[in-house]
Amino acid sequence: MTTVVLIIAIVVVVLVIGALAATNPLMKGKEDAAIKAVKDTLGADSIKVIEPRTTAMGIDPEDEGGLRGMSCLAVNDETLMAVTWSGLKEWSIPRSSIVGIDTAADDPAAVTKAAIMVTFATGTGTDEATAMFRLREPVAWLKELGYDWGPDGPPPDEDDEEAVDED
Repeated sequence: MTTVVLIIAIVVVVLVIGALAATNPLMKGKEDAAIKAVKDTLGADSIKVIEPRTTAMGIDPEDEGGLRGMSCLAVNDETLMAVTWSGLKEWSIPRSSIVGIDTAADDPAAVTKAAIMVTFATGTGTDEATAMFRLREPVAWLKELGYDWGPDGPPPDEDDEEAVDED
């Protein structure tokens, strides 16, 4: 009985590893296509912050874009843009329409992943909408998009921290 369970477990592990090996190039291709779409639209040299592996968590209300799933998120001086890996669905807003930036993290500088919420003026039937994205490194995004860090201000950049440590 134990041998049968062990054999089944080994077969399942081998199948999972095989499936991952087979889908990895496919997923990398989708990621690369999303990155290319963002860079082609915004201009590769004008991008200030880019995150190829963002999870788009939707837009409230849904009729303002409904973006969900793995996405490439980028921002330049004029535009915030996301392109989904699946189907290359594009969503963008002018930066001038952003009216608020928030995060679910109590201390966004202390976490490695966090959701950010971008509230923006729609110019349509609803006055405002909120897009939510889960990012691996939220600090650069929060700084770039104008998050209110409170009286202490934003955390120093890593380069600034190294300069302070060397003194």
